Amino acid sequence: MSEIFDVVVIGAGHAGIEASHASAKLGMKTALVCFDLDSIGRMSCNPAIGGVAKGQLVRDIDAIGGLMGRIADKSGIQFRMLNLSKGPAVWGPRAQMDMALYAATAKQTLESIENLFLLEAELLDFKRKENGNFSLLFDKDFRVETRALIVATGTFLDGKLYTGTDTKTGGRVGERASRELSHNIKKYGLRIRRLKTGTPARIARDSVEFSKCIVQPGDTLPNKFSAQTEFTLRNDAVCWITHTNKTTHDILKKGFENSPLFTGKITGIGPRYCPSIETKIDRFPDRDAHQLFLEPEGITSNRIYVNGFSSSLDEDIQKQALQTIPGLENCKILQIGYAVEYDAIDATQLHPSYECKDIPGLYFAGQVNGTSGYEEAAAQGLVAGINASFKILGKEPFILARSESYIGVLTDDLVSMDIDEPYRMFTSRAEYRLFLRQDNAEYRLCKKGHDIGLLSNDSWKCFLKSEQKIKNFQHLLTKTKITPKQVNSILLSQGKNPLTESIKAIQLLKRPEFNLDVILKLVQTSPDLSRQEKQFIESEAIYEGFVERQSREISRCKKLSQLRIPDNFDYDKASALSIEAREKLQKYRPMTVNLAAKISGVSPADISGLIYYINKG
Repeated sequence: MSEIFDVVVIGAGHAGIEASHASAKLGMKTALVCFDLDSIGRMSCNPAIGGVAKGQLVRDIDAIGGLMGRIADKSGIQFRMLNLSKGPAVWGPRAQMDMALYAATAKQTLESIENLFLLEAELLDFKRKENGNFSLLFDKDFRVETRALIVATGTFLDGKLYTGTDTKTGGRVGERASRELSHNIKKYGLRIRRLKTGTPARIARDSVEFSKCIVQPGDTLPNKFSAQTEFTLRNDAVCWITHTNKTTHDILKKGFENSPLFTGKITGIGPRYCPSIETKIDRFPDRDAHQLFLEPEGITSNRIYVNGFSSSLDEDIQKQALQTIPGLENCKILQIGYAVEYDAIDATQLHPSYECKDIPGLYFAGQVNGTSGYEEAAAQGLVAGINASFKILGKEPFILARSESYIGVLTDDLVSMDIDEPYRMFTSRAEYRLFLRQDNAEYRLCKKGHDIGLLSNDSWKCFLKSEQKIKNFQHLLTKTKITPKQVNSILLSQGKNPLTESIKAIQLLKRPEFNLDVILKLVQTSPDLSRQEKQFIESEAIYEGFVERQSREISRCKKLSQLRIPDNFDYDKASALSIEAREKLQKYRPMTVNLAAKISGVSPADISGLIYYINKG
């Protein structure tokens, strides 16, 4: 086979799906290559999409025109909004997936996309040609040529699987690793990190006594991920909560002597925020119990995912420990837990476009960049797919700022931070999280998605219609006055001080005693507003003052973030910069002044000097 593609994407996980979709939709002849086409969209670990901060990423992806939100809405079986006891800025939509349906929907979606070709093969090596293209060598003895290459191989680069003393080569259970590609990436001098993640046992649903567990249903009124979803969400599945105990911990401790984590067989660093059950016990010896979530992998599936019990201990130890947990006394194990160790790229070698600084046209996206999570991977794949296409089209890179999206926070962190463990997105990582809410993703990003060509005209028109409807109603609330007589009985019933004078209806939304539905009754109007539109109006009112202050700060930062540093900038000639700054800037070669300011060892004085040299030309 001899073909020339515009973009070739290696790996068909969540990063590969978004990358190939984006490049094909932007008119690129695109190939998505993986070991097995039936593995497209396979959920290697937990059967869920979203969560706190992660749900915001999915909403960002959807607003730009990506796929994850739409696939999740079609495949979801239980929807919950997390953090409802806190402010709307940290609410996070999350949904349990039917894992088989998610993978099938992802594959069917990609099969329907024009310009996208799905290939079943293993990339063994690649070489950059004199014309800037890449020659790709696959197994089965065939080559293709591509103008841009996106590597989205997840945990498959030289992957190894560990369960107790048993070690196997593989990217995940039942699938081989990508060893040749890993070895060939290293020969180009790219810095590699060895990282580790893990997954818990899966048990048979019909062997669990759920009466001993706490039921966790979905929300009465579920929230969708995608603004384009018009069907009713399926929300009939439930999860269950149970706990480990001292007996569980005592049994697990017996397996520590054979644990690959404690014997040094695993050298890769695991995620601090999502440790294995043996790490929890070792790190918190005084705790007698740890919470576990029993999550169904599908409506008709007999598999239950034991969230919180990730382990790489011997199979017998895992089984004995699981059967000491309430509800799991007679559980049947369908798949034992295991750890995965794999090669990841040091992402500081990448531009914010996810293009490799030293090898133009080569992009990396997803867990291969040292991240964890489906959502983080999808966000990177989306940006990499757009930028690979833009490079071919001769356009400026598509870079999202920290101030306008969680995708921007993720990207900025990856390319500017020395990460020594798998990265996970948290709301605490976003300094502008009051502005970057899940309810306003469309208002932040839809125009960008439409301008670059990913968000359809129909979706853009729907957004504009919704935006105008909201503006009209906000104007009405600003003009309408509420008298003390209308609200004092409500305030007094809650032990609050009564009003002494009239107040604008929009101002009442800032008070926790009132939500929009109560105010609508007071002003005696019934506007045609969706629940999502109401959430947005409430949040905008609550955070109005904070957002105004953050907007001023964002404007100041934007000037720096837009000041590009030329690719051929010679730091050795910038004598006004400190020696340390010159060394660090030469090593990381940041794309913008804003990224340069984040590098340890680069002082404000160095930044001032850098700006001077750039302006001087």
